[in-house]
Amino acid sequence: MNVILISAAGIGVLLALAFLFLFRTAMSGTRREALPGDLENIFAPSRYKPMERLLDPADHEFLAAQPSYSRRMGRRFRANRIAVFRGYARCLGKDFSRVSGALKALMIHASVDRSALAGLLLKQRMLFSYTMMSLEVKLALHSFGFSAPAVDVRELVGALDAMCAQLRALAVVAEPSVA
Repeated sequence: MNVILISAAGIGVLLALAFLFLFRTAMSGTRREALPGDLENIFAPSRYKPMERLLDPADHEFLAAQPSYSRRMGRRFRANRIAVFRGYARCLGKDFSRVSGALKALMIHASVDRSALAGLLLKQRMLFSYTMMSLEVKLALHSFGFSAPAVDVRELVGALDAMCAQLRALAVVAEPSVA
């Protein structure tokens, strides 16, 4: 009986300390400004141009045609390409989060109601998340040796670029003195 009470009290103290640590970390964190200072350069679509060719099967076919080709070399080549592609996808996700965060901040500080934009932003978030999840499934299958996934990166980058255009337009409307 005493062991149970002592262990429960110990767990309670540990949970309280963990909560206190998380609370202090959240409260003492550096505050980010509501909007990035440079809205023109918040997103650069040209940064993701190499993604279009990273999973191209022509590169693997060229490698396989070389006399010193081995299956191990092919697996390593595929794994490296997938790792680089995933890195680009992570950066794309971070850019999406940054742009949608800036849009949310502008909507909050706007003098007029932007509820329609909030719905559109939610729809874009869900569509982007679905596309990124399906991309991860395709990459996982490709890493096991299935054919290279047909990934249209231009669609994802185009959607993010359209969001950036909305962000710039909303920023001009919200702060006409900047233009």
